[in-house]
Amino acid sequence: MYGTVADMPASFSVEYEGRTVEVIPDPLWERDRVRLVVDGETVAERKANGKRTVLEGDGFEVRAVMPLWGGSVTRASLVPAGEDVEYELDPEPGTRAAKLAAWGREHPKLYASRYVLTGAAQVALAIIGFAFVLKLLPAIPLPSIDVPDLPRIDLPDVPLPSIDLPDLPELPGWVRAVLDSKPYWLPIVIGLVLALREVDRRKKVKRPSD
Repeated sequence: MYGTVADMPASFSVEYEGRTVEVIPDPLWERDRVRLVVDGETVAERKANGKRTVLEGDGFEVRAVMPLWGGSVTRASLVPAGEDVEYELDPEPGTRAAKLAAWGREHPKLYASRYVLTGAAQVALAIIGFAFVLKLLPAIPLPSIDVPDLPRIDLPDVPLPSIDLPDLPELPGWVRAVLDSKPYWLPIVIGLVLALREVDRRKKVKRPSD
């Protein structure tokens, strides 16, 4: 055996129309697949596909979010056929996923803000890493390479057509400054958009007891 019970990935489940619906990922050391189990019987199985992992059941589908390499499920929801509603599946009690889900329900906005924090962390790491590389550059001896003189090739002059293009208006200074700083603010903006989408998604998702 390559893992213990504590190492097993958390399953997610919900009671739907008198049936127990479970999503069970296979351990990462076995294979990158996930199973849909209804009342103890496997009814569907597929390879992990990141945020687009969908398992078809009888009259519903389960949408699971998991890494592309499998091994765990981040969240899962049940969507009845022909309905625009989602029922959230609960992670197995006592697992890390269950504690994180409970904290997210109690602090939905703070939970969603992790996307913004991730974007800010990416920017900070990029700045720190770039400064560290610049600091090391003078201390790194670069090899001296003698490049032989290459023969010069005289190519004939080819006349190119003259095309008069209209002069484009020059961008204002503040626009150029914003575009130049895009690597710093773009990850944070993307994180903010993802956070708002997460808050909106949580408003639409129903609990099994609703």
